[in-house]
Amino acid sequence: MYHVSKYLIAQPLSDREMLLYSTLSTSIITIEKEVYEHIFLKRQFSNYDKWCIELKEMGFLYEGEENLQLKRLQNIREEIVSADHGITAITIAPTMNCNARCYYCFEKGASQGTMDYKTAEAVANFLIDRCKEKELYISWFGGEPLMEVDIISYITALLLKAEIDIESTVTTNGILINEKIIESLKFWNASRIQITIDGIGEDYNRIKNYDDNIDFDPFERIMANIELLIRHNMNIHLRVNYKSTDYETAKATLKYLHSRFGTYEKLYLYGAPLDLPEIKGYSEFDEDEGDYFFKVLKLSLDRGYENDELNFNMLKSSPNYNTVLGELMLSPFPASCFMVNKDRFVIDDRGDLYKCQKHLGQHQYNCGNVFEGIKKNEIYEKYVTSNLYDERCGECEMFPICQGGCIANRLLYGHKFACPPSKSIVKKLVKAYYDYLTN
Repeated sequence: MYHVSKYLIAQPLSDREMLLYSTLSTSIITIEKEVYEHIFLKRQFSNYDKWCIELKEMGFLYEGEENLQLKRLQNIREEIVSADHGITAITIAPTMNCNARCYYCFEKGASQGTMDYKTAEAVANFLIDRCKEKELYISWFGGEPLMEVDIISYITALLLKAEIDIESTVTTNGILINEKIIESLKFWNASRIQITIDGIGEDYNRIKNYDDNIDFDPFERIMANIELLIRHNMNIHLRVNYKSTDYETAKATLKYLHSRFGTYEKLYLYGAPLDLPEIKGYSEFDEDEGDYFFKVLKLSLDRGYENDELNFNMLKSSPNYNTVLGELMLSPFPASCFMVNKDRFVIDDRGDLYKCQKHLGQHQYNCGNVFEGIKKNEIYEKYVTSNLYDERCGECEMFPICQGGCIANRLLYGHKFACPPSKSIVKKLVKAYYDYLTN
């Protein structure tokens, strides 16, 4: 007995053909409308044996007990939650202070401070004790992490002394980058530098709103610092943040950056809508917002930028990772996020442990600290679980992609903000993938 998968996106391709995409298997096919209607709508399997066999192999149909695919996804989540590899990846904020004052910063209202050497040593010891595989991927975050280069180097040195191999990334506004810091980046084995660009010229300067004691043009300094990173052959991600209702600014910024740096092979340039729930429903774009979001994604992909977010040695991503599906936000994922793993944490300047960087500095969301260890409290349990917060998620065609959605957004803003932003334009994304494959 065949069952039709819940996890498929179907849309007309022409008067006679349908386009089908499986969010579970990533299979994509065209099928005659008549055949589609008989198999998928009327459930008339017996007259289409050959079709059904092939559709089963591609994940559009399945045999066995009802909801078998849902149960298999549950098993995958359980494997991620119960994995016992020790700490293999960590996010560390050596400071919660920042030299920029972006209006949209999600850390507004969070406590701010800088890590001292006693805490840095405790951070290193916490990681050394729990890094069973002697390989560690570190994401340096903040605040502005490059304000505390010495603390980062101190932690790095302690880890290297303990014979732990390190690979790292740095998320920075980029204003402090210079030759000396680039030498530090190499010491940290920084595989990627992510810099956020919020506009061009004075628009950028206004949004970043740097400290008043800066006596140079911040935008031009950032552009020069990117050129410096390029001369040192660094892997660079430029993220263009934009309001979901302001496509023209995103378009102009992406165009400018592409024209200036687009020939550099180690550049990934992309746009990201700001998470501003007080203005718009981030997960529930209206028609215009969805169109803008889709256009921004296409601007990146059409110019040859493919998301290499998971392509780092110590993350051990699958060699079959499809960067185009990743860019179009159509890739299935084994859990709602990596933080469901019991050994994944974010550490702030005080040494407090969190399960998401969105909680940094908000101490009601911590689940222990590097001095006393992990606390398996209510917050910890909300992340380290294979259970769904909303059973309706399992019925949604997007479920293999989001696995129940963003836990942090759910806790901070409410259930409706947990869904991925791609949900509102998934049919356009599938059509874009089809066009990419056939053109």
